[in-house]
Order: sequence, then C-alpha cells, then structure tokens
Amino acid sequence: MNLPLKLLGYLAALAGYVTAFNVNCNSNYASYYGQNSAGNQKTLGSYCQDATEDVIVLAFMNGFPNVMLNFANACETTFSGSSLLHCPSIAADIKYCQSQGKAVVLSMGGASGSYGFSSDAQGSQFADTVWDMFFKGSAAQRPFDDAVLDGIDLDIEGGSTAGYAAFISQLRTHYASDPSKQYYIASAPQCPFPDAYLGSSLNSAWFDMVFVQFYNNYCGVNAYPTWFNFADWDNWAKTQSVNKNVRVFIGVPGSPSAASSGYIDGSSLNTIYSAVRSNYSSLGGIMTWDVSQSRTSGLASSIRAMLNSSGSCGNGGGGTTATYSSASLTSSTSSASVSSSTSSTPAGYSSSVSTSSAVSSSSSSSSAAATSTSSPPACPVNGAPCTGNQQGCNGQSYALCNQGTWYVAPCAPGTYCFMSGSTATCDWANGRQTNTCVISRAMSIRKRLDLTSVSAITAANLRPKPASAIANIPTRVEFVAGEITDNKYTMVVKIQANKSAFTGNWQISFTLPSGQTANSTSRGYLGLNGNTITVNSNRNIEWPQNMAAVFKITGTFTDKYALPNTSSAVFVST
Repeated sequence: MNLPLKLLGYLAALAGYVTAFNVNCNSNYASYYGQNSAGNQKTLGSYCQDATEDVIVLAFMNGFPNVMLNFANACETTFSGSSLLHCPSIAADIKYCQSQGKAVVLSMGGASGSYGFSSDAQGSQFADTVWDMFFKGSAAQRPFDDAVLDGIDLDIEGGSTAGYAAFISQLRTHYASDPSKQYYIASAPQCPFPDAYLGSSLNSAWFDMVFVQFYNNYCGVNAYPTWFNFADWDNWAKTQSVNKNVRVFIGVPGSPSAASSGYIDGSSLNTIYSAVRSNYSSLGGIMTWDVSQSRTSGLASSIRAMLNSSGSCGNGGGGTTATYSSASLTSSTSSASVSSSTSSTPAGYSSSVSTSSAVSSSSSSSSAAATSTSSPPACPVNGAPCTGNQQGCNGQSYALCNQGTWYVAPCAPGTYCFMSGSTATCDWANGRQTNTCVISRAMSIRKRLDLTSVSAITAANLRPKPASAIANIPTRVEFVAGEITDNKYTMVVKIQANKSAFTGNWQISFTLPSGQTANSTSRGYLGLNGNTITVNSNRNIEWPQNMAAVFKITGTFTDKYALPNTSSAVFVST
C-alpha cells in the first residue's frame, strides 16, 4: 500500500518520530538536490521519507538578478509565456520535507550560469525579489507556489564579488519581519582560505552555515591530515565571522564520480569527522554533493550512522574543544594544572594539547612524551642548554641549537612550528595540532632561518596580460621549507587562485635567494635563468576545477638556506 507523502508526514509526526533541524548540532547532514549528478535522481520528497539528511539544498538558481532556475529532471515546466520554472511537485515536496523536520534552502550560483551583482544596490534590491518569490512575499510568479523556503545558500564560483553582503543584509531584514519561522543564510566556499569569491562577504555578512567544499583542491579530505585545513575555517568562524556561532560543515563528494578529486570512503570520513569533532567546536556536520550520488554509493547511510553515534547538540556547537582537566595533564611532581602560572611545567607548554593524538610528525621519542599523562615534554627555551644541532618547536616559535644554547624565534604571522623528521618547519596549521612542543635528537643538520614566507598577490601589475590572458585573478602564493640536509633542500610551493585560473595554461616565476639553484619540480616543467625560476603547467595532467597548485622544488644551496621572497612571485594564467 502506497500512502501519500502528506499522510506519511502526518503519521510520522503523530508517532513522535519527527525531530526539527537544529543548527547548533555538530551532527547535521546537508546534501544538494536537483542536478541529477548520478543520473538516477528521485523526487525530492522520496529523499525525505527517512531521517538521513537534515538539510536539503536545492541546486540551483544559476541566473540572477535575471532569475534563472535549473533543477535538471526534477522540474521542466515553466509559467505560461515565461522561461521561469514553475515546480508544483517540488513545492509539495518542500512542505513534506519540512513536515519531517528538515530544512530546505535554495542555492544561488553553481559552477555554470549567468549570475552576479554589479553593486550593493543591485544586491539589496534582489533580496526583495528573492523574498517575494521564495519566502513570505507576494510575487505574481512564485516557482514553488505557496511553499516557503527555510533559507538561501550562496555557491558562488564565478562573476563579480560585489553585492553579496548587501544582499544578505537586506534578506535578513525580511527574515526579521517573520518571527514565526527560523530562516538561514548558508554558503559553499572552496576550501582554500580565503575563498576567491566569497572571502570578503564571509567576513562582513551574517552566515549560519558554511558548507566548505573539501574536494577538488589541495586542502581536501583526501589530503588529511597534511593539507586538510579545517583549522583555518574554524579560526575564521571564531575570530573573523560576524556570527561567532556559525557552523562549518565538512563538504565531501558523494561518490568517486561526484568530483574530480577528493572522494573518501565512509570509514576514512569517520576518522576525519571524529578528529574535527574532538578539536573544533565550530563543526556543524557533513555536506555531500549530491544526494543522488551519496544515496547511490551508500555513503549517505554511513554518514548518518557516524553522525548518530558520535555527534551532539547544544549551545556553542555541541562539540568539544581540545581542553582537558588538570588531572590528565599535570606533571608527576606537581599537583597544579599545566596552564597554571605556578606550575612547574616548562614554559610554552599548553594544557590544550590533546592526549589522544600525536603532537607532530616527528618520530622521535619526544612525540611519545607529548602524549604522556604523567610528564609533558620539555619545550625549547631561548638561552637554555641544548646538544649538537638539535631543532625544536614551541608553538608559534621554532628553535635551533646554536653552540650549546637554544635560539628561539617566532614563525611568520599565522603559521606554527612543526617537525618534519628532525627539522623544525614553520607552516600553516592545515588541521594539525598547533601548540607543538617538540625537540629533536642531536643530528648533523645545518642551521636555518625562519623558513616560512607568505604573501597575498593581488595587485594587477603582478599579473602580465598577454593577448590570450584572462582577467586579473587574486592569487596567493606560499613557500614552505621541507627537508634541508647538508647543501640540499626541498621547498613546497602553494598557489591558490580561483577555478578559472587553472582552466588553461598557468605559469609561476620567482627569484631564488643568492647561492641557490633548482634541479627539479614535482609538477609541470622547470626553467631556470640565473636566479629566476619558472614553472609551467603540464596541461595534460591538470584538473580544470582545481583552485590551487601544490608542488615541490628540489635544489642545492651554499651557506645558509632561505626561502624566496614572495614579492618576486608572478603568476600568469592564459
């Protein structure tokens, strides 16, 4: 017997099975619907008959301010004499999904379409249009008839960056006019931080949820833990976001065919989710692209199971922060908390060091000491005695043993010290524990400088424009030192831009410090003219959807090693 969806919803509610979506949970599951990515997309209502997803994101309004909708095979009818979609069946399904306690939001943007605002005024004006067409307004043509959505999602992957903050501000004014219902603002930035299109809006407008796309990029879940950068987004949520309780979701592909790169299985995702949940209170849950892919692959059921077994709700996100009682991290000779100023704990050690994870990538015995509940490891302290050519880390400072005493200096702003073998390296956190306290064994390695240099390249004059070049693209370039032994070095180059920067050929050039030469690159083709190094992409192996390029340069040096000055870097995309 097949019961109507409305009746099913009523019976479920009567039985007490319906739980309303709670944005404060860290166990929420959001998935996109509408683009039939797997080729077997069902009706919206059919995905709401169980408790798998908590948020359904309709994809997409891929044209604005001249409204254009695309829901693939889910809706293909239009208003008479108009090209605007009219979707009565989706309207009925929206109401049913909401009766099941799910939030339904409309995503604006997408990978293709004609959209964007020319000014704040246009963005603000379009918020009135959206309210009238999809919420409590009274537009003559409403694609979902009298169904009222729960919010808007911004998946901006092209066009201008103007007007979005003004759009959100005006839309929230409309939200406030209806206190009977909870409305939401969401976004879906790429994982490289800051996002090329939404970066400024994320810092100046209110967002309730951020579905970070941790795929198709160097910082995806498939790069965990080395490059996975949830820490950057957690830091944004707590220090830069207008809404300090914004929830950050781990966005993943629903199956191997759902994205160019970044798919991981349920077991691997559970490992990452558990680690993030334990350390970052901004976590809101998991997002997948898209529901047809995740349901077909079975990943959706795995996600629901892991969220049910370990997630939680509550004020402040329901997650745990990496703090522990003094009893678990107290020195064996002291009853005081490690964070106490009167404790005998070595300077620089923090009580927020997790006792359940390794402190760094170092395989030395000091890593084991970092996880001990009886005695924390010694931190290198400037002027204290050391042995041979030891190196070490003290949070945001690196340390070198110089003639029997420690020389401790700060890393570049925003970076932290990590051990790579026996070498101390300043780098971005990328999800790793940041209050590292590690000292290497005495090794025969060279002394070094502060080995992290970073700069944002945004000036137009740093982007040459040959005839076939696209418009100027804000680009961020980082140089991070790798292994340095004798006179040989390895350096990691990270280039972050928007997606269109990698749709054709790209090139980066920069100047090596005096006394350095380059021998090879792990990506593209290497050229060297004096001290100027050039790396050209190999178009045959580049993913056009990438927003970043990460590769290694190897070479030799004389005297002391230093990183290139990022002011010499020029990035060109054609």
